[in-house]
Parts: sequence; structure tokens; C-alpha cells
Amino acid sequence: MAYHGTSVERAETISSSGQFIPSKNDYDWLGHGVYFWEHAPVRAREWARRKYRDRAAVMEATVDLGFCLDFTDSRYTSALRLAHERLRDAYLKNGTPLPVNKNKANFLDCLVINYLATYIVAECDTIRAPFLEGESIYPGSALLTQSHIQVVVRNSKCIRPGFRQVPLEAINGLEK
Repeated sequence: MAYHGTSVERAETISSSGQFIPSKNDYDWLGHGVYFWEHAPVRAREWARRKYRDRAAVMEATVDLGFCLDFTDSRYTSALRLAHERLRDAYLKNGTPLPVNKNKANFLDCLVINYLATYIVAECDTIRAPFLEGESIYPGSALLTQSHIQVVVRNSKCIRPGFRQVPLEAINGLEK
């Protein structure tokens, strides 16, 4: 299962239209698309509550990965490097500095991944990557409190019909 944090208003729009709204910010971590937390409804709820407070909502969906740039698999490392090198060269040629990541605004990563998924691996349906986030679970631990797998859907056909809004109270029971 995949979970999409959003606002109540947007969840109603998604439910009535049958379509998720892709994010197209120039700072999106894994490029443009619809963002999901893989098997992490609690994390989706936390994010939605931080952003939308009392108007938070979580949508549950089944996502078929299709052709996935799965960054948990090291075979895509060279493709990412190639995309970065091509962009770096193009920016140098134009005398323009490459964007940089600042805090949680991932301008460079967004640019590189969008380039990779558009020009190098154009058949890309989804992107999947681990996101290490939060505080150490206990002193000295490399395990963090909010780590998760993020899935970005670029091809809306990968989101199966039958998605639904999950009552936030139902997610409360999942925390232990």
C-alpha cells in the first residue's frame, strides 16, 4: 500500500475527479509526480498534519511500479551521475551555476532526476528511494525516527482505481 498526505479539500478533489494532482515544484526531492509513502500511513499523516494542521488527510492507494527507477538498487547510480554530468556541462557552457540543494529544498536533485526520467530513461513510470529522516531512535543509532521509502508516480496509470481516503483515527491505531 502507498499513502499520500494531503489536505481534506484536495482529498475530496482526488476522490471526485479520480485523479491525483502531480507536484511540479522545482525543489521536489525525486522530481515531478505524485508522492507516496510506501507502507507508511503514520508518516503520511505526520507530514499532512505538519503542512495542513486540522485540514490534514491521507489517501491510500495501490501503486504498480511499472518501469521504476529504484534508487534502492545501485544499478541506477551511473545513470544519475550521467544525468548530473550532462546538466553540469550544459550549465557550464551557458555560464550559469547549477542549482544547489538547500535545507529541504532539493533543487539540484529535482533537476537531475527530472532530466534522467525525461531524456535518459524516458520510459520511467515511477521513482522509488529511501529517505533517511528524523532523529536517532536511541543514542548512537543509525536508525532514524521518520525514515521511509518514497515513491513518486510519473505515469498516473500506475495508480490503480479504488484508492480511498483513510480516516486519520484509523491510522492512530497503527502507532506502537
